[in-house]
Amino acid sequence: MMSPDDQQILHVLNRSEFGPAPGDLERVREIGLKALLQEQLDPAGIDDSEVEKRLLQLPTLAMSSAELIENYPPPRKAGKANSGAARRQPAAVASGAGQPNSTEPESPRDRQTTLEKQRLQALEGPRRVLVELAREEVWRAVYSKRQLQEVLVQFWMNHFNIYALKGPDRWLLTPFERDTIRPYALGKFEDLLTATAQSPAMLFYLDNWRSSAPPLADVERLEGRKIPNEGDQHQRVALMRRGPFGGPFSRQPRYPRVRRQKLKNAKESRGLNENYGRELMELHTLGVNGGYTQQDVIEVARCLTGWTIRRPRYAAEFFFNPRMHDYHPKLVLGHKFPAGRGIEDGQEALHLLAPHPSTARFISTQLCRRFVADDPPQSVIDRASGAFESTRGDIREVVAAILTSREFKSPAAYRAKVKSPLEYVASALRALGADTDAGLPIVTALDRMGHPMFQYEAPSGYADRGGTWINSSTLLWRLNFSMLLATGRLPGTEVRLGNLLALNGGQSGTDLVTSVAERLLGEPVSPSTVEAVLSKGSLGRKFEAGPSTPEGIPPEMATVAGLLLASPEFQRR
Repeated sequence: MMSPDDQQILHVLNRSEFGPAPGDLERVREIGLKALLQEQLDPAGIDDSEVEKRLLQLPTLAMSSAELIENYPPPRKAGKANSGAARRQPAAVASGAGQPNSTEPESPRDRQTTLEKQRLQALEGPRRVLVELAREEVWRAVYSKRQLQEVLVQFWMNHFNIYALKGPDRWLLTPFERDTIRPYALGKFEDLLTATAQSPAMLFYLDNWRSSAPPLADVERLEGRKIPNEGDQHQRVALMRRGPFGGPFSRQPRYPRVRRQKLKNAKESRGLNENYGRELMELHTLGVNGGYTQQDVIEVARCLTGWTIRRPRYAAEFFFNPRMHDYHPKLVLGHKFPAGRGIEDGQEALHLLAPHPSTARFISTQLCRRFVADDPPQSVIDRASGAFESTRGDIREVVAAILTSREFKSPAAYRAKVKSPLEYVASALRALGADTDAGLPIVTALDRMGHPMFQYEAPSGYADRGGTWINSSTLLWRLNFSMLLATGRLPGTEVRLGNLLALNGGQSGTDLVTSVAERLLGEPVSPSTVEAVLSKGSLGRKFEAGPSTPEGIPPEMATVAGLLLASPEFQRR
């Protein structure tokens, strides 16, 4: 029977981290839960050099968007560049590196591992960029010592979801994770919000990069009022500013016919785009019941006109284009924005939305849903909202308020959440102390479990509820993954159960299953789970007759480990 203190430690390790790794439970018993939380809430003070050293194997992670687009172009463009020459192949594949010595027989497992490595090395174009980003997420979830930060990086990546397969977002998502989400995951919410609003990946995904001041007739129709002359004057002044080569901007150059047609099409497609303004209020800040109107959406979109991208398909970077901005006065949530301002309109809109009481409640609810329960108690939401408002959106303080609340520690919250596929895979690898390359078999397994990395199309991201992840198909793939992993048949991943499951002989099957469960889950499993594991073939009789040894684990024990990783207890956190 597990002590209440150990149960609390296990609860914190499962909720604020990606599950316990071998030795974690003993370490927290020694330093205490309070010290663990203080340590994790200050990730900069944790040495994470081991995982950083491992990530050096993924060169795309350190590249700018321009370097990614240049080095990993779309296959069709790369094919044209290489026309007349042999199709480019990684040096290791071309030279035969990694091929088995023909004089030595190779086991089926080694042959499969070699093939998977070659598949990984042969990836080209943007697919390689996205696979390396997915491998980073898995590696950090499994090996990083800054576990709480990694949990929050995944939380914010889902909160500010971007569909990776939309145009240049294939290349822009890597800088988005590295430069926009990760530095602010435990910082001020307003800083995080501003960083996402100026991110080329977000501006492209939600079309704000094309949003410009609407024609006056459209504004009058939408607002049902006449545009003040003051704004018209500012608009005219902006359009008449001198260009880089001097002269009034209004002077029209002469273009060839095709160019003129393109300019005409581009002009027709321009105008106010409300996509980002709507998602900014509905999904990123206030929430769907946050007390705003459709008119507020239009006004915020007008504030953000001119927030665009310079060369999105080459070297994407944020810049404010004054020629696209709406210089007329605006009214957002009853707050007046004077006419004639530029980028300040968007900055003030974000400053208005970030600390808003509705934002505090919406973000706190989302965080409580992540850490406490699918439907968290109102009392813990109120406590988190209070911390948000009193600290003007300090994420670190909000998370600390949740993790130290009585609702978080309550028995009702214990193992009340279903693990997402990434949490499930990472926790299984951590429980077994596995050494993995996080290659295509892992990325594919996440896909089959219903979590294709960075490929959720809607800006809402995945719903953080158990029903999102569990159905008959995904359960089957969880079982397949756990069995392949525990029995050492997952290419690119190595587990040494002999070191982990050093069991004494002479025990009954029930005692052996319970012992393995305590090592993998940190606690015994229910009698029904033990019975289900023992009912698999003739395991019960074999365990009673043939005890295992510390040096070698019988195949039946690996099967038991796999079944326990697929058990209802392990699939919850």
